[in-house]
Amino acid sequence: QKIMDIFRPGAVVLQCGADSLTGDRLGCFNLSLKGHAECVKFVKSFNIPTLVLGGGGYTIRNVARCWTYE
Repeated sequence: QKIMDIFRPGAVVLQCGADSLTGDRLGCFNLSLKGHAECVKFVKSFNIPTLVLGGGGYTIRNVARCWTYE
């Protein structure tokens, strides 16, 4: 929240790698699908233009579920 208040960006580019999800073959994070979506929801809550990019994700089942869910 504070970073958005200080910098007041005109737009956000959000790189949403699915490699942060539990069970990814190469990632070392442990986010649930719902937790990942909550991060996106938080960024969108600022109501500024947001470009969401896919990236990362080395377990194809997780990638498909993640991007479809969000």
